[in-house]
Amino acid sequence: MTPASPGRVLLVEDDRASRESIALFLQRKGFETVTARDGTEALARIAEGVSVIVTDYAMPGLDGLELLRLAREQAAHAPVIMLTGQGNEDLAVAALQAGAFHYLTKPVKPEELVSLVRQASDKHRMAAEIADLHRQLENKYGFANIIGRSDAMRRVFERIRLVADTRSTILIEGRSGTGKELVARALHFNSVRHSKPFVAVNCAALPETLVESELFGHVKGAFTGASDQRIGKFQAAHGGTLLIDEIGDMPLDSQSKLLRALESRCITPIGSNAEIEVDVRIIASTNRNLLAMVEDERFREDLYYRIGVVNIQLPELKDRPEDIPLLAHAFLAELAAENGRPAPDITPAALARLQSHDWPGNVRQLRNVLESVIVTATREVIDEPDLPEPVREARASAPQAHLIKPGMNLEQIEKEAIRVTLHRCGGNRTAAAAELGISVRTLRRKINEYEL
Repeated sequence: MTPASPGRVLLVEDDRASRESIALFLQRKGFETVTARDGTEALARIAEGVSVIVTDYAMPGLDGLELLRLAREQAAHAPVIMLTGQGNEDLAVAALQAGAFHYLTKPVKPEELVSLVRQASDKHRMAAEIADLHRQLENKYGFANIIGRSDAMRRVFERIRLVADTRSTILIEGRSGTGKELVARALHFNSVRHSKPFVAVNCAALPETLVESELFGHVKGAFTGASDQRIGKFQAAHGGTLLIDEIGDMPLDSQSKLLRALESRCITPIGSNAEIEVDVRIIASTNRNLLAMVEDERFREDLYYRIGVVNIQLPELKDRPEDIPLLAHAFLAELAAENGRPAPDITPAALARLQSHDWPGNVRQLRNVLESVIVTATREVIDEPDLPEPVREARASAPQAHLIKPGMNLEQIEKEAIRVTLHRCGGNRTAAAAELGISVRTLRRKINEYEL
């Protein structure tokens, strides 16, 4: 469909004299006006794109009410103004109930019609802007912006598809820079809550004393410095999604209050006795091993199982090197556009060097490195010498997997097996324990015993 002009008005009127006089008046007031003799002709005009529809009710064939219903399907953002004869109040009410913006009785007062058309045009423009904003958000935070063809990322995509449209609480685990917030936004924008707020709070960035105020809000005078009443993130996200980022940094006292809010779906602002019902879908994320924190009694076990109804584990970039060329090309195009430059190409040698790097900062670090390259590049093709020196250096050698030598006792062999497995699992104790066939508690004891 051709985009509608901001002030394009469709006038539907079967009486030729009325149609021509009203159209002429609207045109003199600055509105681009197209006309139709009946409902059937009007549908063809709507398909061309209109901002506001002004239609008579009494027309042969397709009447104004039927046209209104069809217009709502074809041009949902185009307000409809219904023209009715004297004494047709019931028809006017029916039109409003069917979604009409307003109605006028004949004979039409030109200035009154112009005023209504201006209001309707403003409404159409705002609705179009909001719809465009939603499209931009969906493009930015939908699946298309989470890049990867590796098996690890395919599993992440499948997990998102399965759980996005549920009410279940979700725990996203992954190292810093792996894209946890991006996945959280994809979950939100692919759910029935996508038109409602997405609100994020980072527990690691807040002083312990302010975590509860940030989540639940407070009333005036609740504590020193609380000079005004303030709503918390739960209320701000009502109807939508709340991301509690780095939940592993949340104090234990706050964890118990969060658990109560999740179970009761109610919050109590600090300094208040009144409970407030909230409808919020919770997504939590962390770069910590929460299960190990539970065993160390630094994270509540009941809260862990409450937020981990569904778990999404994000792989580190070094574990999916086959995705690096895709990410590199996407980032180079995006960053070049942001800096007003044409997107450069990148040589196979440079891509191979990117793939051989360890990327401790994961996808975020890759993007930052490529931004630096874009800003300082003097050629249209990025080659290996254009990369920062740390990236050009060879990957640090991993511990050798076969350091078991004749004469080693069982304790030395066990220590070496644990050391190598921990390195291969990126320090993730849960994964390492699973590979070794022991409990996380036993693994923690062995790590302390061998001073690993």
